[in-house]
This record gives sequence, structure tokens and C-alpha cells, in this order.
Amino acid sequence: MKILILYTYNKGYLSNFFFELSQMLSQLGHSLVNYAFKSKNQKFTKDNVDVIITKKGSYTRNYLNIYKLIKKVRPDVVISNFSYANPALLFGKLLGVDQNIVWFHSLDKQMESTKLNIIIKKKFLKLADQLIANSYLTKQELNDIYAVSEHKIKTLPFWSNIADTESSTNALNINKDSQTINIGCPGRMAKHKNQRIVIEALQMLKLNKRTNFHMYFAGVGEEFDNLNRMTEEAQLQDHITFNGHVSASNMIEYYKSMDVIILPSLHEAFGLVFIEAISLGVPVIVSSMFGALSFIDSNTEDLDQIIFDPKSSVDLKNKLELYLDHNGIPSDFFKTLYQENFNKTLIFEDFLTILEKN
Repeated sequence: MKILILYTYNKGYLSNFFFELSQMLSQLGHSLVNYAFKSKNQKFTKDNVDVIITKKGSYTRNYLNIYKLIKKVRPDVVISNFSYANPALLFGKLLGVDQNIVWFHSLDKQMESTKLNIIIKKKFLKLADQLIANSYLTKQELNDIYAVSEHKIKTLPFWSNIADTESSTNALNINKDSQTINIGCPGRMAKHKNQRIVIEALQMLKLNKRTNFHMYFAGVGEEFDNLNRMTEEAQLQDHITFNGHVSASNMIEYYKSMDVIILPSLHEAFGLVFIEAISLGVPVIVSSMFGALSFIDSNTEDLDQIIFDPKSSVDLKNKLELYLDHNGIPSDFFKTLYQENFNKTLIFEDFLTILEKN
């Protein structure tokens, strides 16, 4: 079977997921082609996977390049996501692709879709043979907002290969000592990522004379100035460091330098950072709005201790205090959580059943 996968090829962990998926399919004897837009043309083969990168151009040029790609490769299966989905669906249908799959992993609120965007996306999604939703939240949205029939949607989580990644040591200059609890918050600085609530919780801790912590924000974005101003107003400059952009190769060091990670988003279709952290056994306090949580049995013991209401700084403060008291959920709990719910072998087996449907 010849399989074409269109996604953003880079050093990020989502890109690594799709490339590793391609490697695993190739090992089963399938022919794999990965395609992406970037700043310049490239073409190479890595681990029996053909990678084709085309220089990104205008809207029309990009559509034309995807048409030419599908016509030349003549795949049996096309898998696409994000901005690649619409042209892949259109030209896959026109050129007679046997199975056209969209891997959908963004909530409508994250994409800030207009009514026109939704109408257009509805039309294109009707061309899909199957859709893969990365959480039950995403599946529900595909059904409610985009009117996709439930029988066309398969819900499948991601796995993370961050634990297999080599990282630089001491590249971030993060201090680690037994007296100070290191708290991490990775993610783009945007309103829906909700980093403000973290500063509010830290301010309450300081007012309660709880100061044995240091907060490390990793990321950049339009909220940086507001967060920096909040830090100064709360007089937390000595307790908060803004690390800026942290490269994918340095993220493993970042995670392992933290005693606990806070993930405060107001809405998150899946939340790859969540499974990255827990796969390394790093304790996490996560917003109840993370789609990845939908794959975990709600009756799991102590699960309520790691989940907080992203609109309640008091709830977050209370859960943080457990770590300041050195009484947080242990590392083994998170490793087990990952292994039992985001097992690579089981996810891949489920993916293969999707390919076998047609």
C-alpha cells in the first residue's frame, strides 16, 4: 500500500509522531511518502520514508503543488492535517484516492474559526472517508459543529517519543536544589493558554509566606508583556523566570529539571505537552479541559489530585501546595498513567484497523 502523509515536518514532537508512524508503517512493507511546505525545496529518504518538502508559496500555488504531488505519487491512502487537509481532500477525491483520511487535532476555539471558515470546512470534510480525532472532545466537536457522522470518526490519542530523545545538558541554566520546588509551565503565551492563573496562584502562595518555589515559563507569544507586567505587580521577579523559546531538543532537559509542571489551558484538543511530561515521570497539574484526559479512566486513583479547574486560582494554589510540602503525587504514578493509556503499540494497532476499513 502506498501512503502519503501531509504534515508540518520539523523538529517538534508532533512532527516526530507522524514520522515515527511512517517508519512503523514502512516496516510492515508499506511505501511511505511524507510531504510538507517549508522555506526551501528538499527531497530525501530517511529510514525508508521518502520526504518531499516544497517551498511554501501563495494559497493557489500551494494547492497546485498538492494536486501535482497526489497525481505523481498516486497513493492508495492520503493522511492530512491542518492547512493540508482541504487540498488533500479535494484533489484526493478528484484523482481517485482509495482512502482519504484527515487527522483532526484542533478545537474550534483554538482555531478561532469564523462562520465562513466552518461552512467551508464542512464542505471539505464531507469528502473524507475517515476522520481521526485526537480526543473525545474533538470527536464531539466534529459531530456538533462540522456535522460529521459519528461512524466516520475514529478517536485515537498520540503517543510521545520524547523519552527516546537525546538532549543537551545544562543548556537552560535551570537551578535545581532540594530547598526550592521548580515549577514549569511550557506553551505558547496566548490568552487561551491561561498562564495568568499561574501567576495569580503563585501570588497567593507568596502572600501566605510560601516562597520555596521558582517558576519557569517556556514559550513566547502575544501574552508575554502582560505576564511580565503581572509578575512585577505581584513582586514575583525573584521567583519567576521567562525562558523564552525552548527548542524541541532542549525540552527533555526542561521537563526533567522540574518538580512539577502546570498546564493551565482553558481548552486543549489533546495536549501533547501532557503526555510528554508524564512519559518522563514528571508530575503534572493539568487543566480539566485537556482532551488527553478523556482517554484516562475517571475512576483512576488519585487522578483528581492532578486535575484542576482552569478558572480557579485557588484550586491550582491548593494542589501546588502539596508539592511545596514535598507531598505531591510521585513520579511512578505518572509513568504508569502514560504506559496504561498512551501505549504506542496499542495505538498503532488501532490505527492499522482504520487503514484496513476500506
